[in-house]
Amino acid sequence: MQTANAYQIAYKAAQRAVRPKQFLTVSEWADTNRKLSSEGSAEAGDWKTSRTPYLREIMDQLSEDSPTREVWFMKSSQVGGTECGSNWLGYIMDHAKGPVGVVMPTEKALKDWFSQKFDPMAEQTPAVRDVLATRSNKGGDNSAERKKFIGGILYAKTAGSTTDLKSTSMRYAIADEVDEYDWTTLQGDPIELLKVRQTTFHDRKLFGVSSPTVKDGSKIEEKFEGGDQRRYMLPCPHCGELQHLRWGQVQWHLIGKYVTRAWYVCEHNGCVIEEHHKTAMMAAGVWHAHNPGAAYPSYHISALYSPVGLGLSWVELANEWIAAQGDPAKLMPFMNTRLGETWADRSHDLKPNVLLARVEPYDLRTIPIGCLALTAGVDTQDDRLEIKIKGWGRDSNAWTIDYHVLWGNPAEDKLWMALAEYLNGAVFVNAWGKIMRLEATGIDTGGHHTHMVYQFVRSESVRRPLALKGANTTGRAILGKPTKQDVNWKGETIKKGVSLYTVGGDTAKHWIYARLNADTDKPANERKEHFSHQLEAKYFDQLVSEAFNPKKNRWEIKKGKRNEVLDTDIYALAASHHPELYIHKWKTADWDKREAMLQPAHVTPSEPEPLPATHPLVEAPQAKKPVARPVRRGQGFAKRW
Repeated sequence: MQTANAYQIAYKAAQRAVRPKQFLTVSEWADTNRKLSSEGSAEAGDWKTSRTPYLREIMDQLSEDSPTREVWFMKSSQVGGTECGSNWLGYIMDHAKGPVGVVMPTEKALKDWFSQKFDPMAEQTPAVRDVLATRSNKGGDNSAERKKFIGGILYAKTAGSTTDLKSTSMRYAIADEVDEYDWTTLQGDPIELLKVRQTTFHDRKLFGVSSPTVKDGSKIEEKFEGGDQRRYMLPCPHCGELQHLRWGQVQWHLIGKYVTRAWYVCEHNGCVIEEHHKTAMMAAGVWHAHNPGAAYPSYHISALYSPVGLGLSWVELANEWIAAQGDPAKLMPFMNTRLGETWADRSHDLKPNVLLARVEPYDLRTIPIGCLALTAGVDTQDDRLEIKIKGWGRDSNAWTIDYHVLWGNPAEDKLWMALAEYLNGAVFVNAWGKIMRLEATGIDTGGHHTHMVYQFVRSESVRRPLALKGANTTGRAILGKPTKQDVNWKGETIKKGVSLYTVGGDTAKHWIYARLNADTDKPANERKEHFSHQLEAKYFDQLVSEAFNPKKNRWEIKKGKRNEVLDTDIYALAASHHPELYIHKWKTADWDKREAMLQPAHVTPSEPEPLPATHPLVEAPQAKKPVARPVRRGQGFAKRW
């Protein structure tokens, strides 16, 4: 049987060799040959370009007989960008032939692409399966990074390993999710390295595709704007005028907090376009270049174009948009992955004096009305611990409740004893006379005193302590999954050992700065971030001491500034994400329950009496020495570590 199959494959190969090569576009090949698997597609079965007609021109630009040398596609998620690349890859392997490289941002992304896209295509699409059938396992021709096929070879790499291709020539290249490449650590531009590998081929082609990220730091936006900027123009079903779909033209009807109906308003004549019109509109759509004459074609599409039955409906998009208002952690991904647009960073716009002008008439160490939960963030320095207590309320409202500095040597027990006393003594009485205590504390493990922090957290002398380590990689969760740091000589995890949590500093800073910017020109009762009138000017100077550098895709401290206040804000925010709390996920019922505990309706609120004051952002004299304070019973910190 195997011999017969081998003869059949050889016969087909011989037929191809003597048969004149036919003119074939990528979309024609895909409609004829491509099979979609349920593993990687919402609609398994035959590929139909008619379902996503906006992809036809993009794919056909990559056809063998097209003079185009590079194509760039800036898009929202789940609109077929990766499938477009997969169709082209299948076309190359079966029809165009030649060496091809696929570059993904990370090892995980590469493995996911193989398991969800390439392998299912190789199994389900006979035209691809047949050209791979004669592959040899000898000499590395069929490995995790190399797949040999009749007439060519596939190289699969991550962005950080494109230098491995320096001795390789490639006719074709696919650069997927280029905005996710870690451009700050790459040794050379992987796109330019790919182009160098292609120079020997006169008919070379490059396809770059990605959802965008931050404005002025987005590679796909740079490539889109450098191209002819094509947008998919649809005819209005009522007046026939062409237009590309914009989010600002979508309107909706609300019942309570939820959108029940959404429609599009024609920008020319105000016609009401229902979503069911979209299928016919897209079938009649045309790509129009807004920057004609550029060196290469570039395309943009958003989730508004998602085919009916695939992706999110306009109603679902509107509900996501409403839910994201006032929450940069949701708004940024909506802009990137739903609208396919960059997020405009405004970290440089924030000025300390402007924030100082927003102070409100409440004292430190008092609880304003609306504050229903407290967390703390601790920054570890070589001669002190800086501590912020943050209050949280409904609708993402937050208050700076206290800022305190404990001076001393973090290598000595007495400073940590003082921290335990301060945190355990951080008891506040709200306007209803109810006592509030800290829910959780996030402590920085960076610097020279990592193990002292571990010992403090291990002692559980305060409520819900978290050992935190910053990670500025783009897209990290504000509080990541923990890793156990305590193991025995056998490598076994010690029970009740320290868990180290990573903090997405990059994500947290974008979240904090976006909130501060959003509060601009709003009255105090509409702001999200609230500051006591007792905070000094230097507090605000440190809070906005960093700015995002989009060219380097990272946050940088402004010259001559200190950033402890910003760091403590991040740690207090991370503490609010403690897995036993998830304050950021509390629903109305959760806030109602907490409010019933802390704000009884039958008691008239009064101005709370402040507890003994601490000094916000104290600059202690150099001669002042830390004094160990007595530890109260029950704090659990008197024992040696």
